[in-house]
Amino acid sequence: MSRLDYTLFASTHTNPGGPVVQYVDDEPAPIEPSVDAAGNPTRAGLIGYAIAYAIAFGAAAYFLLI
Repeated sequence: MSRLDYTLFASTHTNPGGPVVQYVDDEPAPIEPSVDAAGNPTRAGLIGYAIAYAIAFGAAAYFLLI
């Protein structure tokens, strides 16, 4: 999603011709499991993903079965 570049806007807002308005594309970082030095997923990362998926599945099942 694009957002206003506030740094550029703040530094040019006193220009006689007006401020420079520029939008930058701010993409979120991809969500990946944490890995060790060898590139293998850590045990804590796998446990965290298992807990997150269990909570998500449980919430979906709860709302679908109400």
